[in-house]
Parts: sequence; C-alpha cells; structure tokens
Amino acid sequence: MLTKLNRRRIERFLALFIIISSIFFAFFIILWPSNNQSNTEIKVMTWNISGAVGTDEIFDLERAIDVIKENDPDIIGLQEVDDNVDVSKIADELNMDYYYAEAGDTNEGNAILSKYDIDEVNVVNLPLIDGERPRILINAKITIHKNKWDFYVAHFSRYDKPIDHVNQAKFVSSYISENSYSKVVLMGDLNFQPESLSYYELMYGYEIKFKDTYACTNSDSGYTFRSNNRFKRIDYIFCSFDLSPQKSKVICSEASDHCAVLTKFTITTK
Repeated sequence: MLTKLNRRRIERFLALFIIISSIFFAFFIILWPSNNQSNTEIKVMTWNISGAVGTDEIFDLERAIDVIKENDPDIIGLQEVDDNVDVSKIADELNMDYYYAEAGDTNEGNAILSKYDIDEVNVVNLPLIDGERPRILINAKITIHKNKWDFYVAHFSRYDKPIDHVNQAKFVSSYISENSYSKVVLMGDLNFQPESLSYYELMYGYEIKFKDTYACTNSDSGYTFRSNNRFKRIDYIFCSFDLSPQKSKVICSEASDHCAVLTKFTITTK
C-alpha cells in the first residue's frame, strides 16, 4: 500500500513529466515545418537545334518544339539558333522565360530557356579563331527554390584544331572561376571529344574542375552526332562538384543532326 508521502512524490513526478512532455511537443510542432525537407528534380537539356533543319533537310520548328515538350526540361540551352528560329515562339509554347544572344553579326547564336525566371544574363565572346565565325558564351543566373544557379551555354569552334578548342576551354574555365562556382552547369555543342585535351582541361584543369554528367551516370559512348548515324560525342552537360547528376540520356530525333542531352539533378528543398 502506498503511503501518503509516496503518493505525493508520484503525483509530483507525473505533473512534472506532463509539463516537460508538453513543452517538448510544443517545440516539435513549432520547429517541424522549417525542417520539413523534400527532394526536387531539376531537368537540364542541351541541344544544337541546327536551325530547326532536320536530317531530312526540312525546316520544321514545330517538330523541334515537340521533342522538347516530350522531354519536359526545366532549363534548356540551344545552339545554332538562326534567324529562321523564333525563340519567342518556342518559349511561348513551352511557357518558359528565355534569352537569345547573337554571335557577332552572324545571324546565329545561342539561347537559354527556363521554367524559372531568369534573373540576370551576361554574354561574353569566346576567343576568336582565324577563318571561323564568332562564338559566344551565355551565362544566365536563375533562382531555383531559393538557390542561385549559374547556367552557361556555349558553342565552341567547329574547326578540328585542338589548340583552338583548348584555348576556348581555358577561357571558359577562367571566366567561370572568377564568378561563383556553386551550382554551376556548363552545356552546349563543344565540338571536341572525350579523349581531347579540351575535355581534359574542363575535367581536370588548373582553374576549375567539372563533372561530366553523362559519364557519371552511364558507361556507354553516349555519341551525339550525327543523330541518324552517330559516331562521336561532342555535346555535353558539365556541372560543378556540389551537384549530383542522377540520370543522363542522349535524345536523338529527325529534328536535328545533333542529339540532345538531358540530365536530371535532385536538390533538397525546404
């Protein structure tokens, strides 16, 4: 049988336990929403659209738009966007923000389209190569779920001169290293292959080091050109080391002589 003293002690203990439990539960309720994290998928696509002229030599912008719609990227970088390609039409049909920049007076350039608002854009000229038309690098700053991303869209020299590509790769590395190197994606038709010095410069260079998103997630060759008879890989999506590519694939169609590349990233959001 419990004595009166023991009953009082038990009652005090139970009262104290209830008070402490209530305080803990209240703090849990208050703090839980701010710690409620979830994973969000971001899909990035690069594509040399070849002026919307397909392997059948037919201009068909709607066909190219359908390829993009089918893959539903959040961000897409386009190269070989000429005067025949209405970027505003692409953006309207995809409900995306966009920016287009012409390379010199060539009537051709690069474009970036985004489901998220584009905060800021910088365009710089790549090192000029004798006998080759001007080339540019687009840098678009985009906020995705409160995180600042830097997307770069490039189209390197067409000429197969390793030193030219290396100079352009070094220029891009140096330019990016002078800016933020957090959540950085570099994509485009870079016109060099994985065994080249230019590839080595971007992957293992002194200024900066990238991940090759396709090579990180696949073991095959990943050829991107030509789309109807593939024999080499020259289109890439690179990323900074703080990003983790989950999947990457090559998308080939009749809409262009280049295959597109699509990479999925997973980020944690609150």
